[in-house]
Amino acid sequence: MELLPRWLKPARATSAVGIYLTPSNLLAIDEHDPTVVVERSVGQGEAVSVALRAMIEEQAWQGRLLSLALSRHWYKQTQMEKPAIPDEELAQALPWCMRELVEEPIESLLFDYIDLPTGPAGQQRIAVYSSEQEAVARIVQAVTPVCEIATIGVDELALANLLAPEERGLLLYKVPGQELTLIFIHQRQWHFSRTIRGFQALDDEQMSVDQFVFDNLLLELQRSIDYAVGQLKLNAPENWYLALPQRVTPAITDAISQVFDIKPTSLTSDTLAPISLPALGILKEGQA
Repeated sequence: MELLPRWLKPARATSAVGIYLTPSNLLAIDEHDPTVVVERSVGQGEAVSVALRAMIEEQAWQGRLLSLALSRHWYKQTQMEKPAIPDEELAQALPWCMRELVEEPIESLLFDYIDLPTGPAGQQRIAVYSSEQEAVARIVQAVTPVCEIATIGVDELALANLLAPEERGLLLYKVPGQELTLIFIHQRQWHFSRTIRGFQALDDEQMSVDQFVFDNLLLELQRSIDYAVGQLKLNAPENWYLALPQRVTPAITDAISQVFDIKPTSLTSDTLAPISLPALGILKEGQA
């Protein structure tokens, strides 16, 4: 899924950079050194498009191929039954299908969609992503004079690219300022996510790990899995992954291992924080 009109796609450049755009920070990963995260703050009153152009020039990335991931600030997701329209016509019909489901004028929005697993009653479903056309256009206009754009996508779908193509996995994801999120991924496709509230303290570096009680977290994980498998009829995940603050990852790994008899794999490291993972995921998507 991408929010970049196909007619805006130029020819491919020789090397790529993945960049995650949030309202306050830009995080980038260069394919030449994927273990290093380049970060730039968005100044007070500075437009993200201006900050992005400045970052490109500061890093001498002119002429590179960019894959851009948008944070939740930039888009909305709406799930619905798939309209009885041929696939080749559905993309053009999305504005009409969404006209009563969005608050903004449909002509001011960009739409794209992904197919979801068949519903419990056998109905076909899709997830529609919408983003303000003008906001995306400002990004494109700022970048295209100096770089080529491979794709513009959204963070939750970019994260799915971090798993192996054949995997059926569960990802537990937490970044500062956002609630804990559980994501079901199958064959690098987003299938289901659930927000697990009440765990903002995971970001509190002043709080000792020994003070955390993970019983509620484990209960919420079990409820989420039961709902996804029992109600949505999704397959149970084969592997679990964590994208959490480094200091709490070992304790949560141990707690999950004891209750679920599975050892999760951490996707983060001392140099790769959870908030940087969408940049890596969108980079992998652009290289696919």
